[in-house]
Amino acid sequence: MHIAYANFLLLSFTGPKMPEDFKRELQTTVTSKAEVINWLKRSLEAVKTAHQAETPKDAERKVQVFGRDATVDGVFLRIIVHDNEHMGQLIGYTRMTGVVPPWADK
Repeated sequence: MHIAYANFLLLSFTGPKMPEDFKRELQTTVTSKAEVINWLKRSLEAVKTAHQAETPKDAERKVQVFGRDATVDGVFLRIIVHDNEHMGQLIGYTRMTGVVPPWADK
């Protein structure tokens, strides 16, 4: 849920609004696997759709993110970096607990 929230929040700096049904407290109150997956997929689709709609000129547009200057392109890069950081953590956790990832050779 943290990743879904961050995706929507960071994306909101580029223009699209946060979904009305997504509240910050959902990060701690949504606990079912199905709901988490649904929110994650929704956030990833929102990022993908918004990114595909951007033109090169849009990507250069200046925005404020947490009081700092950025570009729309920089915000999309931050989303990728954040998501990849957590993917790396998840891979580490699964390896530590003996879970074989679905893409691993058996």
